[in-house]
Amino acid sequence: AEKALLQHDWPGNVRELQNCIKRAMLLARSKHLTAADLQIVGNAARPKANGEPDRNSVIAALEDADGVVAKAARSLGMSRQALYRRMEKFDINK
Repeated sequence: AEKALLQHDWPGNVRELQNCIKRAMLLARSKHLTAADLQIVGNAARPKANGEPDRNSVIAALEDADGVVAKAARSLGMSRQALYRRMEKFDINK
């Protein structure tokens, strides 16, 4: 698990790392976390170089936030309104 944590780029920075650890602790089947418990998806869902998240990043953030737009927006480093606009642009429904 440690190797997976160290090799991931953490595009969402500290919030993404915190969410990953919390989720793994809640869903782990034993006291010791494994790489499988972390459910780290590759770096495909990284924001674009211009700082705007792509469709996959928005979907992943919404899934991580259990559909709570404000929480997903915080993890992406944007306002709730900006995330709603991005969701409309990408035709993403809650």
